[in-house]
Amino acid sequence: MRDLHQAVAHANAGRWRDAEVHAERVLALHARDPSALNVLGTVAMNTGRSAEAIAWFERAAAGQPKNPYIQYNLGEAHRRARALEGAAAAFAHAARLKPDFAEAFAAAGDALRGLGRTREAEGHYHKALRLAPASAAALNGYGLLRLSRGEPGAAAELFATGLRAAAPGHPIRPALLANLGLARLQLGQGLEGLDALAQAVEAAPGDAEAWRRLARALRRTRLAPATPAFRAILLKLFERPDVNPRSLATAAIAVLRQDAEIDRLLESIVAAPRDVAQTLEHEGTAATRLIQAPLFQRLLASAPIPDVGIELLLVQLRADLLSLADAEPDALEEELGLAVALARQAFLNEYVFFAAADEPQRLDALIARLDRDDLGAEAGDATRIAIVAAYRPLGSTPLAARLEGGALPPLADLLREQLAEPAEEAELRAALPVLKPPTDATSLAVQTQYEQNPYPRWTRGGLAEPMPFRMAIQGALPDLPAREIADVERPRVLVAGCGTGLETLRVASTYRGASILAVDLSAASLGYAMRKARAYGLAEVQHLQADILDLPTLGERFDLIDSFGVLHHMADPAKGLQVLAKLLKPDGFLFVGLYSDIGRQAVAAARAHIAHSGYRDDAEGIRALRRDLMLDGAPPALEGVMSPASDFWTLSDCRDLLFHVNEHRFTLPQVGAMFDAAGLEFLGVRFGHAADQTRYLAENPRPAALRDLDGLHRHEGLHPEVFGDTYRLWARPRKPTR
Repeated sequence: MRDLHQAVAHANAGRWRDAEVHAERVLALHARDPSALNVLGTVAMNTGRSAEAIAWFERAAAGQPKNPYIQYNLGEAHRRARALEGAAAAFAHAARLKPDFAEAFAAAGDALRGLGRTREAEGHYHKALRLAPASAAALNGYGLLRLSRGEPGAAAELFATGLRAAAPGHPIRPALLANLGLARLQLGQGLEGLDALAQAVEAAPGDAEAWRRLARALRRTRLAPATPAFRAILLKLFERPDVNPRSLATAAIAVLRQDAEIDRLLESIVAAPRDVAQTLEHEGTAATRLIQAPLFQRLLASAPIPDVGIELLLVQLRADLLSLADAEPDALEEELGLAVALARQAFLNEYVFFAAADEPQRLDALIARLDRDDLGAEAGDATRIAIVAAYRPLGSTPLAARLEGGALPPLADLLREQLAEPAEEAELRAALPVLKPPTDATSLAVQTQYEQNPYPRWTRGGLAEPMPFRMAIQGALPDLPAREIADVERPRVLVAGCGTGLETLRVASTYRGASILAVDLSAASLGYAMRKARAYGLAEVQHLQADILDLPTLGERFDLIDSFGVLHHMADPAKGLQVLAKLLKPDGFLFVGLYSDIGRQAVAAARAHIAHSGYRDDAEGIRALRRDLMLDGAPPALEGVMSPASDFWTLSDCRDLLFHVNEHRFTLPQVGAMFDAAGLEFLGVRFGHAADQTRYLAENPRPAALRDLDGLHRHEGLHPEVFGDTYRLWARPRKPTR
């Protein structure tokens, strides 16, 4: 008995190895002792051995079949093993054995909710809350259920009640804060939602998903809590390898503009865009504070900056640096940090900044001087090289061969980005398998565009914990019964039009065990995608250069096809959709992005303006258009294309947005007709923001409202912004009628 007491005491204290030793001593004398078996199950469960824990708990339950706590532990082991059927059964059994066991009812509700058995789950939550009205676990689970039903108001009340019951330090408090944040975002309470998500990060700084959740919520927001704590969290988000810094750019600008002097500086620049130099003479202190802010420096090196005032400031600072190229070494050394940051920003935005007429000639003279000299020998050379890199990629200059492998520590990141990584992409591209060269004229034109401008350029992508296929699909389509989703352990996924690999990373981070075939027309884009796949260790991704029209020759069917932003650039999008539909397994799913005719009215106006004004569809034409819009002001119909949320802010993005060689736009009824012709059943569309969906459901409280294309079309007509400029649509093969 002494060994058993010690085993239990060690287990309660989390001393797993000691607990295991004493429990094994008990079993050496009493091989079926349920308490010792329960201790071993607890040890295995808490040391990451869920399958072993299930076996121990099952043996313990056989010895004490009426012990509700052993059944509860068995349910928890199944839950950690992601075996929700077993978890639901064990938790429910524990509740039957002990009818006042509120924790068991709540846990059973969680498992049933995960299985999509929402009515049963709701019943278990009600029983838990009758027994324990302040049960934080039951309030959290029931809140998530109400949130999944499109009831964020009720959900927020449940989460808030749970927070009042869960004091600081309670293990469920971070989850309650995070869920309250998501509910408030769905209610359109942006600042309150972001603040709650930030508090969740503070409460559980080791929870990677808490950081990612906040980063996703910050994407394209123009709001940010005005607290030192939030500023510190945002700065740390820029350091995380699992967060796409592009998602943080608008939030960073909002935080920087909370400084009244910086905000006044940027507003003055926008008001007088041709007088930036004079503005800096009067607002130099604010400009210095902006440039030296750690958050701004991190933003410069990580993501294109979507702000007219900041871009005009950077254009002026770059010109000022070029004027300093012949200055004394000490003066140049002082500007090294700014020059490097500007060069990294310019490379990220693909040199979209416009320049004054005399700057190219002065730059050529600087390059010629550096090419004659012993690079790096003279103090200030590193700054001069960075100035060149702020105007042109170093790989395109005669300096490239001499800089490769050079020992210039201040330029290490710059040389890696501009020389080493493009060289790696070229090497990977040389070994790229090709299905067959495209023959369609439009495909060839699109291929040429993306060979010149791979899209998009990115530094880091957002990661997530991959989920089982059924769970991931149900998360995207919560009103689809789980029984209608195949339970596939290793889903085969086609990314049809993978571009530079950002979509591929998203797919790999969403579907656990996915085997991915990523195809694209552009070898340049695929080279970039392959380098990124290597960097992220995506071993289950194959890359192939191919036209969608030629994919039937693969002779393969897929559990999921992801094709975002691709079909609308084909000569006949309906034909492309039919090709993809035939590549689906009978129970497969299609996720597709198609341009909205209503959502892209500003783009259509801009394209008409470009055609009328004669801007060329090359780098100089894009820079000229952007310069004119920023300096002369955009006509009202075009203001939307300069939104921080648009693709206006890099060369390739802007070309894709406004100068694409071929694009089609659709209404939702037209999409429905295309789906019908392809034999597809429409399953739903993702709204631009959670609050948009909440508003739609409040205005259309009827079953299957999210599948009503006509109703969604009417709603978009009233609220043109609800889907952004691109529909995110789900479909599946239509089942044959009997």
